[in-house]
Amino acid sequence: MTESDLNKSCYIIAIGASTGGMEAIHTLFDHTPTDDVSYVILQHLSPDYKSFMAELLEKHSKLKICEVENETYVKPNQVYLLPKGKNMTIQNKILHLTDRESEHNTTIDVFLNSLAEDQKEKSIAVILSGMGEDGTKGISAIKKNGGMVIVQDPSSATAANMPLSAIESGHADAILAPHLIPEEIISYLKREDLREKLSDLVTQSNGEQLSEILDLIKENTPLDFTNYKHPTIVRRIVIRMTTNKINSLKDYINYIHENMGELEILANSFLISVTKFFRDKEAYEILKEKVIPEIIENKQIDEPLKIWVVGCATGEEAYSLAILIKEHLQEVKKKLEVKIFASDIDESALAVASKGIYHSNIKKDVPEKLLKKYFREENHKYRIKDIIRKMIIFANHDIVKHPPYGKIDLMSCRNLLIYINPLLQKKILSSLHFCLNKEGYLFLGPSESLGDLQKSFSTVDKKWKIYQSIKTPTYLKDTTYTTPGLNLVNNPSQKDYEGEKISKERKLSEIKNHHILQELGYEAGIYVDSDFSILKTFGNFEKYLLPKFFNFNLLELLPEELSIATSVYLKKATKNKKKSRIAKVRLSQNSKKQVVNIEVVPFNQPEDSDTVISLVLYSDYKEVEESAENEEFFELDSHAQQHINDLKHELSVAKEKLKKSHEALEESNDNITSYNEELISSNEELQSTNEELQSVNEELQTVNNEYQSKIKELAELNDNLTNFFKGMVNGQLYIDKDMILRKFTPPATKQINLKNSDVGRPLNDISTKIKLPTLIDSIQNVFESSNGIEEEIQTLDNRWYQMVITPYFKEKEREHDGVIITFNDITSLKKIQQKLSRINADHSTFSYSVSHNIKGPLANIEAIMPYLKNPEKSGKKNMVEMVEKAIDNIAKTVDELSDIANIESEIEEREAVNINELLKEVKTSLQIELNESKASIICDFKEPTISFSKKNLRNILFNLLSNAIKYRASERAPEIKISTQKENNYTILSVQDNGLGMKADKIDKVFNIFTRIHNHVEGSGVGLYLVKKLIDNAGGEIKVESELDKGTTFKVYIEN
Repeated sequence: MTESDLNKSCYIIAIGASTGGMEAIHTLFDHTPTDDVSYVILQHLSPDYKSFMAELLEKHSKLKICEVENETYVKPNQVYLLPKGKNMTIQNKILHLTDRESEHNTTIDVFLNSLAEDQKEKSIAVILSGMGEDGTKGISAIKKNGGMVIVQDPSSATAANMPLSAIESGHADAILAPHLIPEEIISYLKREDLREKLSDLVTQSNGEQLSEILDLIKENTPLDFTNYKHPTIVRRIVIRMTTNKINSLKDYINYIHENMGELEILANSFLISVTKFFRDKEAYEILKEKVIPEIIENKQIDEPLKIWVVGCATGEEAYSLAILIKEHLQEVKKKLEVKIFASDIDESALAVASKGIYHSNIKKDVPEKLLKKYFREENHKYRIKDIIRKMIIFANHDIVKHPPYGKIDLMSCRNLLIYINPLLQKKILSSLHFCLNKEGYLFLGPSESLGDLQKSFSTVDKKWKIYQSIKTPTYLKDTTYTTPGLNLVNNPSQKDYEGEKISKERKLSEIKNHHILQELGYEAGIYVDSDFSILKTFGNFEKYLLPKFFNFNLLELLPEELSIATSVYLKKATKNKKKSRIAKVRLSQNSKKQVVNIEVVPFNQPEDSDTVISLVLYSDYKEVEESAENEEFFELDSHAQQHINDLKHELSVAKEKLKKSHEALEESNDNITSYNEELISSNEELQSTNEELQSVNEELQTVNNEYQSKIKELAELNDNLTNFFKGMVNGQLYIDKDMILRKFTPPATKQINLKNSDVGRPLNDISTKIKLPTLIDSIQNVFESSNGIEEEIQTLDNRWYQMVITPYFKEKEREHDGVIITFNDITSLKKIQQKLSRINADHSTFSYSVSHNIKGPLANIEAIMPYLKNPEKSGKKNMVEMVEKAIDNIAKTVDELSDIANIESEIEEREAVNINELLKEVKTSLQIELNESKASIICDFKEPTISFSKKNLRNILFNLLSNAIKYRASERAPEIKISTQKENNYTILSVQDNGLGMKADKIDKVFNIFTRIHNHVEGSGVGLYLVKKLIDNAGGEIKVESELDKGTTFKVYIEN
C-alpha cells in the first residue's frame, strides 16, 4: 500500500478527556495499536500553566507525538495534542486551530462535530474520565455519520460525569475500562473488510430479508422506510451489524427479535437531521430579495401568511425563514399573521428545534446583526427569542402517511427527496403541489427536481431549485393518509383477504385499502378514535368530506346531515360494541341531492386501552339495494334531537372537567406568583452585578482594541520582515542572546543544515557545513566584545564565504539582544586569488630558472673570451665549438620560455577529441624513438573521446609518451600502457610505463620548471612543467604514482 493510499484509508481516533483523564490516557496508550491509525488527544488544559503531556506520553507510546500547529495534515501512526486555550476542527484531514473564546470548555464537541463531517465512518471517538458533559453532542454526530463511539466504564473513571453523560445519550457502542479499549479498537478495525463484504452481500440479496427488517420497523415504530432508497438503508444496517459483531442478515434479524431496542436504534440511524442556519447563503439571498417580498406584498392584512418546512430537522431552516420574514415585515412596516409549520419524523431533532437553543458556533452562519437582534446568549449558547419562536409550529408529521397542510404560500422541502425512490418522490411532490396556494412557491434541494410536475411550475431560480406554482392543484384522488403520531392496532397484509371463506364481517374489520372497499360495495372508509379524530382514510373520501384544512375532526369535516348521522351511530356502535348501519341520509348541499349509506364497525381493543377505534364506511344509496341486518333509515328530526341530547351530556361533562382544571390552575398560579417574586428579587441583584460587569467589560474592550491595533502593526511588520528575508540573496541568521535560532533566509541552508522546524532550536543542536567549526566561538566573541567580526570560511562543498557577525541591539534600551550572521559568497574571488598566487609563484620560479639557465651559457662564453683573444694558447676549433654550444643552449631556453608565455596567454576552445586518432599522430612524430627503443604501446580506451583542446591534448600526450621512452630502463624494452575511463565528473587519461621510476621524495618536484630527476638522460626539464600548466589552465588535475626501477604512472583528470 502506498503512503497516499494509507493516508486515505486510515482511521482517526479522537480521545476526549478532562479531570482524571491523564491516567486513563496513559493506560490506553500502554496497550494501543500503532499501525495505520492517527490519534488526536483532546484534553481540557489550564491556559495558565505549561502542559507536559507530550513528555509524559512519550513514556507510554512509541508513536511520534506532536503538539498541533495550525493547518497540520494528519498522518497515520502519529499522536496529535491540542494546544491549551485553543479549539480545533478538521477539514480534508487538515487540522485548524482557533482561539477558544469562552470559558465554557466544549473543545471535544467542537472537534468531534467536524471530525464526523470530514471523516464519516472513518472516525472513532473515545470518551474518558472528566467532569461536565463535553463530548456528548460530538459523539451524536459521530454516530449519525457512521463512526464508532467507545466510552470509559464510569466505575473505572476518576470523574464519571463525562462517561455517564455519553452513556445516557444512547450513542455508546462499547463501555470499557481503559486497558480494554485498544483491543476493541483493533477488533473494530479488523472488521472493516467484513463491512465491505456485508455491504455487497446485503446489496446483492433478493431483498426479502431487507424488507423484513423494514416491515419490523414499520410495525413497531411510528416510522416507515419501505420506500427509501436502498443504498442508504443498506449502509446503516451494515454499520449496526458490524457494531454488534453479526455476520449475516438472518442473524441480525434474529438479534432484533431478541433485542427490540436495537430496532429503535436502527430506525433512528436512518434519520438524517443535518442542517444549519441560512444554509446555502446564495439561495437565501434569492428568497430575501425575490420570493418573500412578493408573497408579503400580495397578502391582505387579514390573510395569514403560511410557510411549511418539511423535514425541518433541528429547526435552523425554519428559524432562518422566520427571521427573513420578520425582517421584511419590519422593513415595509406591515403587520401580518405568520404561521410557519415545521415538521419532521425525528422526535429527538424536533425536541432540539422546539427548545430553540443552539451551540455558540452558529456565529459563523448567522450575521452578527441578526444574532444580536433575534438570539439571547445563555450559558455560552444562543436561544432564539420569543418574537421568532412564536411564529413557528413544530410538529411530528410524516409527509408520506399524514394529510398535508393547506393554503401554503412557501413550501421548503430540501434534501428529503434524494433519500426516497422515484415513485414516492412523485407522490410527495403531488402532495406538496396540492397544498400550495395559487402562485405559491416551492423550495427544493440543489440535487432534487420536479419530475413530471415540471409543467405545473415556473422556475424562479434554476441553480437553487426555487419554483412558483402556475397551475391550480387538484384534490388528491385515492390517496391514503393517517393522522400524525398514531398507529392502528390492526395492520394485516392483503393476503388475509384471499378466499371466499373469509366472512364479510372480518373483511369489514380488516380493511386496508380502497380496492377491498370496492369489493364490499363502499366508496370511502375512515378510521376514527373516540374523539372523532381521523386516523386513516381510504378511497374517494373527498366526495363526502368538506375541503377544510388543518382539521382532523371527522364530524367537523362532514356536511350537517351526514355529521349528525355519523355522530349518533358512532356512539351507538361504540356503546353496543357491534356494527350499525343507517341508510338514506339525504344531503342538501350545493343544490345537489345526494343520498348516502353509512356503516360503523367498532374495533375490539385491549381492556387496558383507553382508545376506541372505529371504521366508518360511506357509499351512495341505490334504490335496488336490499335492507341489511341492523340497518335503519335516517330521519333528521328524531336523530337531530338525539344528537342534541348527546351534545348536552358532553357539554356537562366538559364543564365539570373545566371546573377542576380551573381550580388546579388557580393553585398553580399562586405558586407561580411566589416564584415570580423571588425571580424579581434575584433579577434586581443580577442587574446590579451586570452593571458592574458592563463597566469592567468596557475597560477591557478599550484595552483589547489597543492590543488589536498593535497586533495588526506587528503582523504587518512581521510580513515585511519575512518578505525581506525571503528576498535576500545572501545567507543570514538571527541568533538571540540565548543562542536560539529565530530567523534565517533560504540561502543560509548552504552553510547550515537548516529546515523551517529548526526555528526556536539552540544553534548548538544544528549541524553546519563549515569545515572548521568556529561559528559558535565567533558568536561568543561578539557577545563578549559587542564588536562585529569578519572571517573567511570554507564549506564542505569547497565554496568560500565571508562570514560577517554583527551584534543586534534593541533600539530603545540599547540592550544586546543577539547577533546577525551574514554569509557573502566569495568563491569566485577566492579562485582568482588562488590563481594569482599560483601565477606569482610560477613567475618567481620562472624568473629564477631563466636567470639560472641563461647565466650558465653566458658564463661559459665569458670564460672562453680570453682564449678567443689569444687563440694561440688553445685550439681555435675547440673554442668555436664551445661558443656554438652555449649559444644553442641559450636559443633552446628562449624557445622554451616562448612556449611558456604562449600557454599563459592562449585560451583554447574545447572539442571532442578522438584519443585513438590523436595517438596515431603522436606515434608518427615519435616513430624514430619508438623504433630505436623497441617500445610497445598497449591501449585501453573505455572513453573513446575527450572534451579538450586538441592542440593542448596532443602536447600533453606527446610529452608523457616521449618521457616514457626517454626515461626507459636499460635492461628492458619500454612497455607503455595508455588508457581512458570515466570517474564521477572526470575523464581520466592514464599513461603507465615500466621505466626508471623515481623515489617518493622526488615526485613533488617533477613538475618544477627546468627540474630533471635523472641527470644522465638528456632533457631540459620544461616538458612536464608545460603539461601541468596546460592541465591547470583547463581546470583539471595531474597525479603521479612512481616506484624506483619499476616505472611511473601519470593520471590526467579532465573535467567533463
